[in-house]
Amino acid sequence: MKKIELIVMKLRNFKGINQLSVDVKRENARIYGDNATGKTTVFDAFLWLLFDKDSNNDSKFAIQTLTGSGHKVHNLEHTVEGTFLVDGIEVQLKKIYKEKWTKKRGQAQKEFGGYTTDHFVDDVPVSKKEYVAKVESIVQEDVFKLLTSPTYFNENVKWQDRRNILLAVCGDISDEDVIASDSALAKLNDVLSGKSIEDMKKIIASKKRQINDELEKIPVRIDEIHKMIPEVLVNAEALKAKVEHLETEINGLKDQRYTVTNGTALLDKQHQMKELEMQLNDFKRTFEADSKQEIYKLQTRIQELQGNVQIIKSEIRMNDMEKDVAEREIKECELAVTKNEQVMSELRTEYSKVRATEFIHEYDCNECPTCKQSLPIDQVEAARNEALAQFNEQRTAKLALINDKGKALASHNAHFNEKIKVINSKLESTLTPKSFELNDKLATAEKELSKFNEKLQQAQSTVPDITESDEYKQLTNQIHSVNEEIAKMKLNANEVVAEIDANICELEQEKQGVNAELGQLVNAENQRKRIAELEADQKRLAEEYEELEGNLFLIETFTRKKVEMLTERINSKFKYARFKLFEEQVNGGLNEVCETLYEGVPYGSGLNNAAKINVGLDIINTLSAHYGILAPIFVDNAEAVTKFIDVDTQLISLVVSEKDKKLRVELDPIELKEAM
Repeated sequence: MKKIELIVMKLRNFKGINQLSVDVKRENARIYGDNATGKTTVFDAFLWLLFDKDSNNDSKFAIQTLTGSGHKVHNLEHTVEGTFLVDGIEVQLKKIYKEKWTKKRGQAQKEFGGYTTDHFVDDVPVSKKEYVAKVESIVQEDVFKLLTSPTYFNENVKWQDRRNILLAVCGDISDEDVIASDSALAKLNDVLSGKSIEDMKKIIASKKRQINDELEKIPVRIDEIHKMIPEVLVNAEALKAKVEHLETEINGLKDQRYTVTNGTALLDKQHQMKELEMQLNDFKRTFEADSKQEIYKLQTRIQELQGNVQIIKSEIRMNDMEKDVAEREIKECELAVTKNEQVMSELRTEYSKVRATEFIHEYDCNECPTCKQSLPIDQVEAARNEALAQFNEQRTAKLALINDKGKALASHNAHFNEKIKVINSKLESTLTPKSFELNDKLATAEKELSKFNEKLQQAQSTVPDITESDEYKQLTNQIHSVNEEIAKMKLNANEVVAEIDANICELEQEKQGVNAELGQLVNAENQRKRIAELEADQKRLAEEYEELEGNLFLIETFTRKKVEMLTERINSKFKYARFKLFEEQVNGGLNEVCETLYEGVPYGSGLNNAAKINVGLDIINTLSAHYGILAPIFVDNAEAVTKFIDVDTQLISLVVSEKDKKLRVELDPIELKEAM
């Protein structure tokens, strides 16, 4: 437990106090003084020294000393100095608030430039930052104010912050603990479905608003629909039967219109027309078949004869071609024989010449052509014999060659002559007779063809004229008559269709009127169904609303249970003070509040000053234990209290005393000291 005690505090020129030394020596003390003698100023100076604010938590209060006319006294140093004992260690804090005067270059007089504050810790000048850090190391501002003034918690702290402080002191109670404390709350978990109490309350409130809105609108809608339902006094079945009758008539007219428009009657006439035309065509074919049957027979016969003529001509061409080939081959063979005979004649001449050739020994001499010496006779004779033999051999070879050529040519001619003989035989025995035969046959066929052509001309000239036939005339007259009827029907169709359309339109309008009456009946029925749906919705919404109310009641039961448990736990931390944390509304709901009570009397309405101070001291006792800090308590208007409750820290009472025109300090138990 940290303990902070005030030893002495000195004021000089602070809020009108020229000089004051409050030497309390870490003891309880009472500071007496008449009104406006500066009792509260002592507490203001104490707080300004630590936190730059007065007892009203104001940082802009007037520190300067004023003259009797209310003007500031310049060039004064406003000083507050305090000596504390913090956990047995003495700490001295001092602040000097003063005017700042500066003299600019070229000016004779200094100018006022505002105020400045000097800070000292244990007589050592420090910066404001260092000074604040030192104070915070001793105690935090918000906690210190809670622990040094019995009225600060109830009069200067917002109720939400008070509530949070109390919850921090006693600890909150979990929803699970609350539900487990009452079996009636067991269903709440199912209602919440994992959502928090607050979220579920918001959901229920939103749904209730929506259902209320719907429930308010439904009667209005039902009333409006009732007003819209027409008063219909008709027989629905009779109307439906009438509609069916009208539709039957309309469909009948539409069929007539279709018949006329699409020309069913016209189609019948056109069909009749086609049948007459077919009859006429059949008559033509029959007439021609009967009258031209002989012509067709002649034409068929002529076509047959023409075919025969062509066949014969083709055979003649083929036989002539074969004759030409044979005659051309004979000529070629004869030409070859003639040419070979001429060559053979030349060979015979040459053969005779070769045979008649005699041996001539040109080198018949008796000396050597080289050395010109005479040769022996036997050598000369041998050379001559050798030359003769060589001559004979060569002549024989030439004669044999000529003979062979002559034999070959004779053989070729024999072959050619034989071939000529064969071909001539074929010409004489086959081709030439066939040529005569085919020409005779062609002449006969052409004569026959000429005869039938003459018959055809005679038959064609005797064919009768079909237009002179009675049946032909009757059919063409009928076709003409039907054509006139078709043209007339096409001309009158538009007038018939217009009349049918007018009748259909009249019936459609009548059916539309009947359907409108039926529509009113259907509309009235639909509106009655809609009313039934709205009434069902109304019932369903009412049941849902009732269920939401049940869930809300369960949640409020939970809240009240939690309130009871929380209030009991918080109040158990205090000896005198009690707290009201929830307020019940007219509609049964609960609102969060934080109001301090003493013996049932609210702190803010009806509680006397003595009770307020003692309740404040009770709260400070609990908060001091919670924060682990004991600090000096300044009690203003302490004259209202005849007896303080017990506190474990230094208590400095500011007491109004009319007889004390100057502040007087009295130490506890009884030690009087006049303020200086």
